[in-house]
Amino acid sequence: MQRHLPIKRVLSLGAGILLGCWVLGVLIHMQGESQAALHSEARNRAQALVAYAARDMKRWLKEDKTGELERLARDLAAEPEILDVTLYDARGIPLAQSEQAMPLESLLPIGSDNKSVPEQGKGRTQYVQEILDGDQTLGYLRITLEEQQLLADKDIRLKVTQEKQRLMLLVALLAGLLLSYGVRRNYMRVRKHKKKSKPVDPPQGE
Repeated sequence: MQRHLPIKRVLSLGAGILLGCWVLGVLIHMQGESQAALHSEARNRAQALVAYAARDMKRWLKEDKTGELERLARDLAAEPEILDVTLYDARGIPLAQSEQAMPLESLLPIGSDNKSVPEQGKGRTQYVQEILDGDQTLGYLRITLEEQQLLADKDIRLKVTQEKQRLMLLVALLAGLLLSYGVRRNYMRVRKHKKKSKPVDPPQGE
């Protein structure tokens, strides 16, 4: 029995380490999925907003109402998660834009001078919707989404939840170690007690 005890300890320790690594891996995977879900939610909201506005833009383009196009740009830009809006004709020439409209060079790495995303473009995402009438392109709708700002509050709540999960994992691991240590001490105490209380056979007469 004593000869096999160290092997059991090694196996138990190895199983505990593997279980801890598995739990940690699952936790990291869940955190990554939660972060991706937040960004996916922001993209879906922006795409739905663009698709909805594209229907109005198509109508005003066909009716050649420049005033309505300008109003559409202003209304879209009034949304807190939208930085700017620009409406283009089929050739890419701006027809209407919001007051805060910024040049693409300030938001995207365009041209030889911009090899990385400009400072003003960080945390912001461009969405472009082609306005079609059958097979004919009438124009384009572009919005700049304040993705980082939109996700700020939710990202903070997600990080708080992740910190709590990591703390719970740490507490669970410590509790497991303490429980294992307590069981081992109790086992050794009982084993020593059995050795001391083992009856001694009386010597046999010759």
